[in-house]
Amino acid sequence: MMDSILKANLIEVEDFFFNNTIKSGLLSDIGENNLKDLIELLSEDVRNPNGKGFSSKKLQSSQLRKFYDGFLRVFNARGMSEDQKKVELLMLKANVEYSANRSAIKTKRFAIFLNNRINLVLSKNGDGFNKYLNALKLHFEALVGYYPKVGN
Repeated sequence: MMDSILKANLIEVEDFFFNNTIKSGLLSDIGENNLKDLIELLSEDVRNPNGKGFSSKKLQSSQLRKFYDGFLRVFNARGMSEDQKKVELLMLKANVEYSANRSAIKTKRFAIFLNNRINLVLSKNGDGFNKYLNALKLHFEALVGYYPKVGN
């Protein structure tokens, strides 16, 4: 099991970029705190400290694809203003939170992960917004690509 510092660095990142280049670990299994480590974290069940039930269940590939598809609808929307895209991203955050708190689903780690990434995008405007939105798309796309499919 991963230590708590590593987990914190995987779940929440401060930025998508280092020296104006997207961090390679966000897109691949290369280096420390990489995508494969994040997937390992998102795909493990975490029991409540009291031993009853789960504080966070593993994320199913179908759940991941559902949220990725929702993100792509925002990313690919033609004619939608930056402000409208921001509203849609806020709604995606709300949907993730709702799913994370439903008793049968409880994907709290994924909610923290996606809320962090969306907040990075929402904090930008103009060209910065588009740059960060594209970085999130690449990161999300790589996550979906590497994520184990049902039954794996």
